[in-house]
Amino acid sequence: MSEKIDPSQANNGPPTLRAMGFGELLDTTFSLYRAHFWSFLGIASGYFIAMGIGVSICFFDDSAGRAEMITIWVPTIATIFGVSLFVVNGLVFATAQAYLGKSIRMGVVLGRAGRQFFRSFVGSLIYAVLAVLFTALLILPLSGILLAVRNNESLTLIFGLVALLFIGGIVICFVTYWCFFVAAILIEERSMWIGLRRRRELIGRTWWQVIGTMFAIFLLSSAIDFVFRFAFGSLLTLVGFVEIEEVMSEAIRWIVVWEHFPIARAEFSLSYMLTYVINLGVGTFTLPIWVIGCTLLYFDQRIRKEGFDIEMMATYQEGNSDARAI
Repeated sequence: MSEKIDPSQANNGPPTLRAMGFGELLDTTFSLYRAHFWSFLGIASGYFIAMGIGVSICFFDDSAGRAEMITIWVPTIATIFGVSLFVVNGLVFATAQAYLGKSIRMGVVLGRAGRQFFRSFVGSLIYAVLAVLFTALLILPLSGILLAVRNNESLTLIFGLVALLFIGGIVICFVTYWCFFVAAILIEERSMWIGLRRRRELIGRTWWQVIGTMFAIFLLSSAIDFVFRFAFGSLLTLVGFVEIEEVMSEAIRWIVVWEHFPIARAEFSLSYMLTYVINLGVGTFTLPIWVIGCTLLYFDQRIRKEGFDIEMMATYQEGNSDARAI
């Protein structure tokens, strides 16, 4: 197992592991991020670079035909997906190192993320395809029902909100399972197929509690993201770069990757580029929050379901005995 204690660190004392309530999980999330801020931000900067690659495609000739644009977009999207996944892998393993009382060494973190990348990529692609197909199957009948009741505006609004929450819950379910899969192959060094089954072992009958916690983590991360975007957007408004309506429109966009993405050079402007860079920077800053929270939730389930804290204490005592022998 990859969680064994290094004898050179045995005298530092065993990591304090225990099951956490939601409040303690959040406190630990922010404590780890604050204590290892530059390490986490350094890893997350790869996300900023990946999105920069996406922006660069806008500088291709606007007159390119459909075939040429497909040739451009397909490898670009694949590259963005791969780099973003590599960043998440690094953040997950860095969180594990910090939580288990070890120092975050960039070489070790990036090496583990690289070795497990293929398994993570294929498994994540499977989850992504299943999530898209399942969501599409839900949207089609919901759209039909929504069209059927569209004459009654209040009923349409209520149904639309319920449908949105339902679909959002399904998406969070897939994200939860995916996060546990990534943690299993990165931290436990499991095979891809065993990693795909780990979510059943760790979540089990407590799925509603785990998914609810995951939803709260994403909601908090999104709220922090919104506050920072709105704050920076307000500063741009004060200096006259953008209008307040544009700030409000951009602040409520939860995903900055494809929303309002320019497809022609004519759509570029100084205000757009400045707003995009700020939003991308805020997204890079908040990315580690939900990754750390999800990884801690994974450890929390291992402690509750498998007695991981007891296992680690025994491993520490064994490592400490080896250190004395040396």
